[in-house]
Amino acid sequence: MRHFLLGASFLLSFAISGCSINNPGPEKTGPEPEPPLTFAIRDSIFEGSYRAIKINSQNDQVFTVLEKYREEKLVSYLGAVNNFFSDVTDLKGRIASFDYLVLDEKSDTDTGVQIQLESGKVKSIKLNNGKILTQWPETANLENAIHIGDDSEIIYGKLVTLSKQNEYAHKFQRIVLSTKYTYALYDPVKASLPWTFIYSTQPDLREEVQIHFKDKKVAYILVNRFEKK
Repeated sequence: MRHFLLGASFLLSFAISGCSINNPGPEKTGPEPEPPLTFAIRDSIFEGSYRAIKINSQNDQVFTVLEKYREEKLVSYLGAVNNFFSDVTDLKGRIASFDYLVLDEKSDTDTGVQIQLESGKVKSIKLNNGKILTQWPETANLENAIHIGDDSEIIYGKLVTLSKQNEYAHKFQRIVLSTKYTYALYDPVKASLPWTFIYSTQPDLREEVQIHFKDKKVAYILVNRFEKK
């Protein structure tokens, strides 16, 4: 998981480094599309909306729209970021959208816990030292411990309970949610970065999009359109 977090941060840096004043779109990844597409026009949107994403809308509203497009296989994403929390109650209603939950102290420890999620349920549990667990904490009673198969609502309730117990509270100093399709919804530094993605309209059309935020609201949207010549 440490490697996953580092990789995610690197991927975000890579995606951002591909942006400049002259070419604000994300770097292309993978092979060129067939047939190759040529830059057509750049739109700067400061009012109105782009594909149901409205100027001045909240970033969590944008997240909901983009997740819908992802499920419909209309968008692909560049970059990944991790969302950091210091209060377990901030996880309420959010766990189901992510693929990993990490609990640890202010710095990494061998006993930091990594919980892998799938479809909002616990898929696996292990410690940073590689030890595989059937429940966490190992010493907690069955009712309070997190188990494989627990769904997001059960997980949240157990996390709140565990965070209040002295023997486990230190593992809630740093809480991280990560996902393959993640945006910086909650981290105050990363939340100021633009979200970049590719919207596929037709085989011969593509839109590379950047959503820029200010105070967690959409400030403006840049769209680079490519088409077959």
